[in-house]
Amino acid sequence: MLDVAFLGVTHPHADAWASAAHEDPRTRITRVYDPDPTAARSFAEKYAAESVRSADEALRGTGAAVVDGRNDEAPRFAEIAIGAGVPVFIEKTGARTSARLAEVADRASRAGVLTQMGYFMRYSDSVVRTRQALEEGALGDLYLARFHAAIPHQAWTSMAHWFSDASNVVTPFMEAGCHLVDVLRLLLGEPHEIRATRVRRSGTPSPGEDALAATMRCADTVVTIDFTAHEADPWNIGWGGDLFGDAATLRFGVTPARTSLGSGGHVPDVHSPVALDDPDAIRTRMSAENAELMRRGMSAFIDAVDSDSPSPVDAESGAATLRLIEDALKACDLPAVRPEPFPAA
Repeated sequence: MLDVAFLGVTHPHADAWASAAHEDPRTRITRVYDPDPTAARSFAEKYAAESVRSADEALRGTGAAVVDGRNDEAPRFAEIAIGAGVPVFIEKTGARTSARLAEVADRASRAGVLTQMGYFMRYSDSVVRTRQALEEGALGDLYLARFHAAIPHQAWTSMAHWFSDASNVVTPFMEAGCHLVDVLRLLLGEPHEIRATRVRRSGTPSPGEDALAATMRCADTVVTIDFTAHEADPWNIGWGGDLFGDAATLRFGVTPARTSLGSGGHVPDVHSPVALDDPDAIRTRMSAENAELMRRGMSAFIDAVDSDSPSPVDAESGAATLRLIEDALKACDLPAVRPEPFPAA
């Protein structure tokens, strides 16, 4: 039995990851620490664990740790676990900067301690099918790829305490869009030639951009990723991508995990686990898939701990994802070809 300690529990995903660990017969949550003792006690009671007064105390006798609090707390908690020689699962973003997360990754590498990031959209069946299609060459030569991520506009009311806190969230694109940046890197590798633009409107609660679009190249493929912090649709339903090859076009949605493969005809081959015109079925399916993605991520971590093998996405990869986001944000500040205001004709 793998005893797991939670260091930090205030991240919006903490309960979902804890449920995944709690449901796995190979693990049990034994201790919980958070700087907010009330949050720690409530969380510990839910999972029949002990609430303790320090991160060091939480790690005593444990075989793994999950860091799932604020972004500004995550590096310190991860390093405490690494210092104790305990494998550590780190909630995204894992830090407020790529440099800080890279320090965590370097410390873990030197200590020989396993790390894994909490990027769960990479485990979606649609992402798996897309990756397989690319590896098999089913799309032919890939010329263009587009990715989309968003925060629902209603989240600025329901989750304002998290997203509006500039001491915790650097920018909305980093906080939420990081999932699709991880998927982009998983599918296409490391981009170069990054260009971007963003808008921050007055009067919004966003600590950063309200919308952003970036273009880049992955080898000979032009890649775009766009993001809005004010989408009308609910969480995750619009997240996904379109990949355009000369043999086929593949479109995927992360959840419900659906794909569409067109090979030159007018009607593509659609693979969906649910009828896409049934809102109740879609809502139920998305809830089930979200829990399953967390279970897959936690299971991958436990497998890596048990087998002493690499995790699917370690802190070094997490730092590379943040570095790409930071490069896109920097590119937004470069001079434009047609700067505003453009004179009327």
